[in-house]
Amino acid sequence: MDFAIVLLLLILAPRMSSCTGCPSSTFDHVVNSDGALEFPLFQKDHPCVQQHYLVYRRSAGNIVQKDVPLPIDLIRDDSINNFLFLMPIKLGTPPVWNLVAVDTGASLSFVQCEPCTLRCHKQSDAGEIFDPSKSSSLTRVRCSEKFCDLIHRALRLQTKACLEEENNCLYTMTFGGSSTYSTGKLVRDRLAIGQYAKGYSFPSFLFGCNLDTEYNQYEAGILGFADEPFSFFEQVGPLVGYKAFSYCFPSDKRKAGYLSIGNYSRVSSATYTPLFLAFRRSTYALKLDEVVVNGVALVTTPAEMIVDTGAKWTLLLAHTFDQLDMVITEAMKPLKYNRNNLKGSEYMCFENDLFQPFNNWTALPAVELKFDMGVTLTLPPRSSLLIDKDFGVCSYFMRDSGLTSGVQILGNSMTRSVGVTFDIQGGRFAFRNGDC
Repeated sequence: MDFAIVLLLLILAPRMSSCTGCPSSTFDHVVNSDGALEFPLFQKDHPCVQQHYLVYRRSAGNIVQKDVPLPIDLIRDDSINNFLFLMPIKLGTPPVWNLVAVDTGASLSFVQCEPCTLRCHKQSDAGEIFDPSKSSSLTRVRCSEKFCDLIHRALRLQTKACLEEENNCLYTMTFGGSSTYSTGKLVRDRLAIGQYAKGYSFPSFLFGCNLDTEYNQYEAGILGFADEPFSFFEQVGPLVGYKAFSYCFPSDKRKAGYLSIGNYSRVSSATYTPLFLAFRRSTYALKLDEVVVNGVALVTTPAEMIVDTGAKWTLLLAHTFDQLDMVITEAMKPLKYNRNNLKGSEYMCFENDLFQPFNNWTALPAVELKFDMGVTLTLPPRSSLLIDKDFGVCSYFMRDSGLTSGVQILGNSMTRSVGVTFDIQGGRFAFRNGDC
């Protein structure tokens, strides 16, 4: 079978609060001191991303020539999670830049593709998107291939998903138990990590070419890191000598985070808890033993919690959420903030009757999540609460709904600036406070 060769070029950026001399295509990936591949992660407000966006805006305004391309395909949509950190990638021949989310809750990697035969996201001010018809190295995954059947079974598709006249395997996906979905064709194209001869290349990187996309907190183009042979992690993992990956999303959105694949530093400050595959899912999970607020333990039942970097919210079982709601509500009353249900009963929001801006974060209770083996993740108020311009002060905690009954999810807002390691080979999970 004649598979395509693939090129994925990741920009290198130093971990610092500002960007002096932003990365370009001449930058390479990093092989760190532990022998792992290390890549930068950017939030959309990072100055390097904004620099590229402003170049495109000036181009569109005739301040510079109109044919100046945007090096990074950034979909500027405020409904994308504000703390969704993205990896810069290059796909195809000739290559096209994209920013793609790192998602431990997804198996299949996909990007937005053109032309869209169903419905496209508005692309104004976003630059070029990957056009499979313009890539000389792209091949399709045919209906008869084993990967087509494997992906259909892994994603639990209810019907045969093939485009018969093109003999092209299709996929659909559902995120977070919601109705949000993606559909497209399964393809292979050029993917390389690093700068040409100094990096790594793949003869066949499999991913989804998105044809119908709704951008929200669950997706923006994804590199899947779940436990399936077609995930980005499982395809790249054989390049390194140890099966693990680590990442850190900084609270300061103007700082670059990082993601590494391979061996990692087992520093003494790290705390470990067992890591396992979620029940009936290919995503990774921990056991949440209890929730503690201001030193008082809630009445909870130890239960599985999925770790999902693509989710903004942290889902708790209904009885745990209701107890947490009561404690936080009492803590907000002396601050003149009262509970409201404007956002819905699954959320926890508070508003000030005098419409005064909230600024007393230190008065709020700290929440602790305690996992198996006594590992504790202590959440400062800014990691568990946010200011919502429409609903007031809201919690990043969310009640488990009927759509996701029995599922707890640890969202990425809870682990900001905390280094996280998925040690797949060792079967353990680590937290490192203040890692970035």
